[in-house]
Amino acid sequence: MAGFIDRSEWQNFLDEFSKRNQLRPTRLEIVGDTGAQEQEAFLPFVGVTLDTKDSAGSIDIALGGETAGDDRQLTHHITNVERIAPLIGITGLEDGLGIESRDGVKTLLSFEALREIEAHAAAPE
Repeated sequence: MAGFIDRSEWQNFLDEFSKRNQLRPTRLEIVGDTGAQEQEAFLPFVGVTLDTKDSAGSIDIALGGETAGDDRQLTHHITNVERIAPLIGITGLEDGLGIESRDGVKTLLSFEALREIEAHAAAPE
């Protein structure tokens, strides 16, 4: 991950990142000693929060339903955060967020594009 955010800017960056990317479909992966483990795919992004009471640096990623009645929800808690960086795609736009903890485990939050069904798609015969 390149372009790390300075620790003193984490709160402001995460607040703005959350506002910019509200309800975008996501993919959450954890990359560690055992390889990459996908945690979820296509849940809407709710937000990322920094626990300011925790001097070690903890971050929560909230994903879930678009309404109060939607029970599809996931909160991923990351402790001992060392570095965070926006993930920038080939178009130069923000494609997600990378978070690295002290033990070297990386959490990758990527934004997904939902494909549309084309209006002129052929019907099955």
